[in-house]
Amino acid sequence: MRIDMLVRLFFIALLTALFAVSAFSQTSRPPAPDAMSAEKSSPDSKNVFESAPGEEMRARRLMKIAEKEHQENVERAREIERLSSQLKSSPAKTALGSDDKKKLEKLEKLTRRVRSEAGGSDSEVTLDRIPVDLESAINRLADASEEMRKAVEKTRRQVVSACVIDRANQILEILQYARRFIQ
Repeated sequence: MRIDMLVRLFFIALLTALFAVSAFSQTSRPPAPDAMSAEKSSPDSKNVFESAPGEEMRARRLMKIAEKEHQENVERAREIERLSSQLKSSPAKTALGSDDKKKLEKLEKLTRRVRSEAGGSDSEVTLDRIPVDLESAINRLADASEEMRKAVEKTRRQVVSACVIDRANQILEILQYARRFIQ
């Protein structure tokens, strides 16, 4: 009987020890910092696996939007050059008609938009050669528009271009002089 009692006591002690070890191992402890970083960088991690397609889609969408905006800016620069060349080839070099005045307004609007898309804002520019009459202002406007178009086409979409901003500011300054000759 005594041996039977000792065996039971031994099994009870063994079960108690097993339950204690099991309970101790189930308490929550924060993982070690190395384990957390390994878990985040692991491609098998469920959290990274679930968010990767969403992040990739978002990044692709943002890249497409940025590329579309850049193409629109290039088209604006081409339109500025086209309008400037139309003004240059206009038969009336001493006075502008209502259509030409509308073209000047559109030129200003487009140029401001190109400048803001390039990362620029309002700033004063001093021209090295100030136009003395309307014809020289329009010729200068056409030249500056062509230079800006070339600069916009060469500039990548991720770049803030000081050259584009400078050309846009020159065009806006020339437009101010052209308006003075009209009035």
